[in-house]
Amino acid sequence: MVRDAHGSDVAHATFMASVARREEKGSDVNVASHMLVDVLGGAVEAALVVSNDSDLKMPVDVVRQHIPLGPINPTKGYPAGALNAGPATGVGGHWWYQLTAADFTGHQMPTTVGRRSRPVGW
Repeated sequence: MVRDAHGSDVAHATFMASVARREEKGSDVNVASHMLVDVLGGAVEAALVVSNDSDLKMPVDVVRQHIPLGPINPTKGYPAGALNAGPATGVGGHWWYQLTAADFTGHQMPTTVGRRSRPVGW
């Protein structure tokens, strides 16, 4: 039952609720785990992380101690402060990049590939 400000029942009121479900897919954990396995196992000489998720702070900080790292921000907003560090932190040689609309439009498929054509407006 819905009640007014005085605690009285409002008989024919409409009660509306909003439910937000946030499901954690574990993708940030998977990215971090694979990156750390590759870096600590000596399988890579440098790493790129295409994310602006501050949850990656700890693995990104660990990676910077071993190899150069290039975080790439895929969002329009500012880079997550937790992912920032100086270019000389740890082993050094780190860099940063923020994807732009031109990065996406400049790397589209050709108009036709074999008998296939890309959709109009792409």
